[in-house]
Amino acid sequence: MRPPEQLDTARLRLRQAHVDDAQALFDTYTSDPHTTRYLSWRTHESVDQTIEFLTDATARWNDGTEFVWVLVLRGDDRPIGAIGAANTAHGVEIGYVVGRPWWGRGFASEALGALMAWLRTQPDVYRIWAYCAVDHHKSARVLEGSGMTYEGTLRRWVVLPNIAAEPCDCRVYSWIRTES
Repeated sequence: MRPPEQLDTARLRLRQAHVDDAQALFDTYTSDPHTTRYLSWRTHESVDQTIEFLTDATARWNDGTEFVWVLVLRGDDRPIGAIGAANTAHGVEIGYVVGRPWWGRGFASEALGALMAWLRTQPDVYRIWAYCAVDHHKSARVLEGSGMTYEGTLRRWVVLPNIAAEPCDCRVYSWIRTES
C-alpha cells in the first residue's frame, strides 16, 4: 500500500510529516501533557525527541510500515495535529492527535473521515481499527462517529505512560470490509 502524500478535506490538509515540522509539532502538542495524556508515548521534553519521532516516521513511511500525516488548516501550513496509519495483518491501525487550542472543533473527526475514506478503497485492507483508554470518552465518540463499531474492551492491554506505568483497559473499535 502506497498512500498519498496529501489528503484534503473542507478545512484541513493532511500532508506527509517531515522533520522540519518538529518545532511546530513540539509547540503544538508533543510537549503538552494535556494533549499527550492518552497517547502511547511520553510527552516530549525537548524538540530533539520530536525530531527523532519524525525521523523514524519518515523511515517507516519509506519502508511502508506506517504513515504519518500532519494536519494543517487549509491555507495555512502550520500543523495543528497528526494522524497515522500502521499496517497490520490484513488491516490498518490508526491513531490521531489534535493540539489543545483546536479541540472541540471536529478536526479529529474530519481527518479520520478522510483517512478512512481512502483506506476503504484499498483492496488489501479488510480491517481498520483503533483503541482508546476506557475513560477517553471524546476519542470514543470520534471513533464511533467515523463509522467504526465498538468491538469490546481489552483489559490491561496497553501502557499509556502519561497515565500509569501499568497497562490500562482500552476500548477497541473497527471498520470491517464485509464479503461482497
